Amino acid sequence: MPEPEPVAGCDVCAALARQRAAAHALGDKATVIDSNIEMRSHSHPKREGQ
Repeated sequence: MPEPEPVAGCDVCAALARQRAAAHALGDKATVIDSNIEMRSHSHPKREGQ
């Protein structure tokens, strides 16, 4: 399964993406997986027109 892409303009996604990148660099697979799960499962507010 491909890693989730951060949603543009979402501070939570941006922080999780940074955390995931750092975990990748350290070889910390557990944190990479946790970051991916959290990124997939947190909600984003509906944008106007959606």
